[in-house]
Amino acid sequence: MKTQLMKAMKTSISEVMETMFFLPVEFGQTAALSQAGLDAQDTMACRLSFSGDISGHVILAAPESLVLEMAENFMGEPREQLSREHLTGTLKEMLNMVCGNALRNTPANTPFELGIPDIADLSEIAPDSRFHMIETDGATLGMLLHTD
Repeated sequence: MKTQLMKAMKTSISEVMETMFFLPVEFGQTAALSQAGLDAQDTMACRLSFSGDISGHVILAAPESLVLEMAENFMGEPREQLSREHLTGTLKEMLNMVCGNALRNTPANTPFELGIPDIADLSEIAPDSRFHMIETDGATLGMLLHTD
């Protein structure tokens, strides 16, 4: 089931990034965040838990510059008018849309339930965690799918 969920996550990321944020994506290899050039200093991350036939959480990590572009595209506001709350809200909403869509498209006997997205501290993530790398024009974000 994890393979089906991962496939649904990738499809959902592609759809959400292109439709809601006007950013086409391509999927790269798995890598530790440090290998992809993402570090705690300029990377924002959020986490969303889910439960159902399979339970776990998803962590999304993106450079702040990419989150700023996403917020600008999503909200239709110039970047000068965007606050830190706008950025964190955009990242949380993106993850919520991706997970909701992916779980809805994953066959299950028990309906999935989503938690509430929250900001994640990258220092609490094991350094050897393998993130799925997602490339946009000029930026890379990472997604970690962890199941219990």
